[in-house]
Amino acid sequence: MINRTSGRILAASIAVLFSACQKVIDVKLSPGASKYVVEGVITDQPGTCSVFITTTKDFSADNTFPGVSGATVKVESDGTVYSLTETSPGTYATSALTGKPGKTYTMTAIVDGDTYTASSTMPQPVGLDSMYVSNGVRSNKLYVTMTYTDPAGIPNYYRWVQYINGLEGQAIFISDDELTDGLTITGQLNYNNNTNDPKRDIKIGDTVRMDMICMDSAVYEYWYSLNTEASGNGSANSPGNPISNITGGCLGYFSAQTVRTKTIVVQ
Repeated sequence: MINRTSGRILAASIAVLFSACQKVIDVKLSPGASKYVVEGVITDQPGTCSVFITTTKDFSADNTFPGVSGATVKVESDGTVYSLTETSPGTYATSALTGKPGKTYTMTAIVDGDTYTASSTMPQPVGLDSMYVSNGVRSNKLYVTMTYTDPAGIPNYYRWVQYINGLEGQAIFISDDELTDGLTITGQLNYNNNTNDPKRDIKIGDTVRMDMICMDSAVYEYWYSLNTEASGNGSANSPGNPISNITGGCLGYFSAQTVRTKTIVVQ
């Protein structure tokens, strides 16, 4: 259980260093066992309602996960049901539905006779006040520093996704406002390029885009547990699978989330 506090000083400014991990998560299943993985998202931006369905593989198998075709996928809101069309193997989408903050959305996916369901409520959006790139605290590499203002008196759950020249970063950046309710936060998104891929390091002249995502508590728990496993902080006796908000026995998550984007060119 994550406790929340409110009523802290408004418009105060604090500095936070956000660290992240990029380790690949190995799903710990017995040889031969497999589960469906359902990853669904609806945002407040047009054309972003989609569900991707794959299956897990044996621990020793390769790291490719082909999509699962032939599923029936629907999203319901306020009594209206929207059917998603398979646009490519395992990817189901509709452009007929754009999410609205405050609304609850329910996803149903029927795969080979098994039914998986999840509900998610879209929070109000929060965007970045500012964003720039500077040297790290303990490194000469460049990292994004950002500022945003947390709305006071309500729980908020955040995730940031970084793109460098259109390439999506692998790092997981998440935070809640348990200790920062109502504050203005300045933080640097610090991460390790453990693949030593120069395309993932920020350089002068690069275009850096940051998506700031607001999600509900259940989806935050998914990303928090995923990040815990990636960081190597999970219990050796606990499963290596992140906490899912989907019922029916599959892995994955369904998130009704807002997205605000800011893009800069590194000078």
